[in-house]
Amino acid sequence: MNRVGRAALGAVGVAWIIAAVTNSSVYLDPLLFGLGSGAIIAALALGLVVAYRASGVINFGHGAVATYVTYVYISLTSDGVYPVPPLPNPLAPVEGILGVEILDLPTRVDFNGPMGKAPAMVIALATAALLGLVAHYAIFRPLRYAPVLAKVVASVGIMLFLQAAVVLRFGSNAKGAEPIFPNEPVEVLGARIGQDRFWVMGTVVVIAAGLWSLFKFTRFGIATRASAENEQFTTLLGFNADFQAGVSWMLASVLAGLVGILVAPITGVTPNFFTILLISSLGAALLGKMSSFAIATGVGIALGMLDQQLFRVELHWDWLPDIGWRRALPFVVIALAMIIGGETLPSRGAVTAGALPEAVAPRITRWRVVLYTGLFVVAAVLAVFAPFQYRGGMHNTLIGVILALSLVVVTGYVGQISLMQMALAGVSAFAVGSFGTDAGLPLPIASVLAVLSGVAFGLIAALPSLRTRGASLAIVTLASGLAIEEIFFQRSGWFGLDRNLKDTDPPSLFGLEFGPNSSFWLGDGKIPTGGFGVLLLAMTALSCIGVMRLRRSRLGEQMLAVRSNERAAAAAGVNVAAIKLAAFGIASLLAGLGGALTAYKLEKYGADSFGIFLSISVLAFAYLGGISTVGGAVTAGILYTQGIGIVVTNELVIDVGPYTAYVAGLLLIATAVYNNEGIDGFQRTQFHALVNKWRRRRGLAPLDSVLVAVATSGASGENEGLGHGE
Repeated sequence: MNRVGRAALGAVGVAWIIAAVTNSSVYLDPLLFGLGSGAIIAALALGLVVAYRASGVINFGHGAVATYVTYVYISLTSDGVYPVPPLPNPLAPVEGILGVEILDLPTRVDFNGPMGKAPAMVIALATAALLGLVAHYAIFRPLRYAPVLAKVVASVGIMLFLQAAVVLRFGSNAKGAEPIFPNEPVEVLGARIGQDRFWVMGTVVVIAAGLWSLFKFTRFGIATRASAENEQFTTLLGFNADFQAGVSWMLASVLAGLVGILVAPITGVTPNFFTILLISSLGAALLGKMSSFAIATGVGIALGMLDQQLFRVELHWDWLPDIGWRRALPFVVIALAMIIGGETLPSRGAVTAGALPEAVAPRITRWRVVLYTGLFVVAAVLAVFAPFQYRGGMHNTLIGVILALSLVVVTGYVGQISLMQMALAGVSAFAVGSFGTDAGLPLPIASVLAVLSGVAFGLIAALPSLRTRGASLAIVTLASGLAIEEIFFQRSGWFGLDRNLKDTDPPSLFGLEFGPNSSFWLGDGKIPTGGFGVLLLAMTALSCIGVMRLRRSRLGEQMLAVRSNERAAAAAGVNVAAIKLAAFGIASLLAGLGGALTAYKLEKYGADSFGIFLSISVLAFAYLGGISTVGGAVTAGILYTQGIGIVVTNELVIDVGPYTAYVAGLLLIATAVYNNEGIDGFQRTQFHALVNKWRRRRGLAPLDSVLVAVATSGASGENEGLGHGE
């Protein structure tokens, strides 16, 4: 066991000794109650370790699998209805939107009454196995040699898809189940607690021991471990890596479903319950280097007990500052462990490694100037003069473009996966209300200080990136974003609420207000007024130009060198640490700008406007649009929540309604598997194909040859007139 795991278990052991010696129920009760949540965290962590050992994937959709399988079990035991997973009819979203039946395919099987627990559990776990098999062969097998980013995005797509399927199938209300284990209270060291928690914890410990034995002594386990070390050599020995990965994915999904079924009678379940707990499980698995079942189990149980102990401490220690210790401290420990331990995930001996999406350097040509000018004019018309719903959609799109640009810099240019961008946006949003409305500072000063606050938080949270990267960094940034949300956004303070909400006065300069509800001389005078559209358009245009210039600058070239190979970049004289911090700083500035503009748009807002799941959604939209280009950020903004693309679709084409998240998850998975360049890359590829076809008909050289010649000669290429790109 590593030193972090020993420290975590040691801390819980000391707490147990103190509680036992003092015989204090104040401290002993929460430790015992924490066994239940700790067992859940540990069990989810075991599934994460199994999946990673076989395929090198950290599955952010693991909690959603547990949720879906649990709802299936509850549906069988309460109503006797089995939903054919997840929506079998490919036309079901269209049928739901139109309200007509196009294709008569069954979406449920009715068993004419509630089913017993045992057969319901067998059917639910079989469903889990099927989901795991589909996840491997349809999604992660094609991504076997893809970069980590594509795998992370695909797993996020699974999370969005299954959570949307749960809401569509079963509703968004919490559900419970009949007890599986005996739940009569028992007395332990003077504290009374339901014995079902001990049953669940014992089951998890037995599962952990069984997994350890499976991977330590069996032919399957030895082959799986060998594949992780050297896949090519293992294949030559006759082992089938696909079979091992498929079985492991089935096993991981069954574990997820099993833990959901076992704990549903104790805690109940909601569509987001296991996904939230997954963050702690990721930390437990990460501290075990995604390979140790013992550490993952021990740390998972310790985190659950620590969570309950901190909850009790917050209630009884009135002198302790109310800063959200319960949620924040475990993740701070994880972040510190990452900084101290460096790259904790073992590398995998894959045959090949896929490349990240291409970060195209824009060449300014006459055709591009015309294209950009046209896009600017269209955006201006929509943001200032269009009807209410289109104007509001364009405002959301412009903010979405800025948020996506922050990911273009940190992920597209440097390859660092960040899942905390909306948390940084929230820091600036709450700060702009404090600096501007509360302190009364003028717009330029308040806005600059607010954005710089986001930069400061971003640089602090970026420190783990100096010692780790890839999926490890994704976990740390996800935990950091949640810690920021819990410490600051949920409470009163400079970066938090005034009372229940935060108030922000409309932006004004030289006596002229630019708020969405402020009167303005341009436009029809209806809300949101034209002044705010002008402000958003100006900020978005400047951000796009800045990121485009960054890509062509020396700093941008160094960022790409770090993304490609950190060791090679360092050998060439690039200061890797400085480049990473610069990227996080610029990305935080853009995220902070987007947050400040969001605050001005909403005027009254709370923590839910900048929650951790919104950070995941921003990454999803950015990847779908094209995470390495400015054009991709523009596309992401068009697809952004309530953006102009969604508004136009709902108003003129078809009202997607409740199927938005469901369709978004499917599109995200398809993009990760089949086109990691995103929509912008697909458009660019198709355009180049059309240009090459046109040039071949006229006996001209292919476009790629011309671009290589231009790059080699140093020519500007302005006379080529090759048209659309970024």
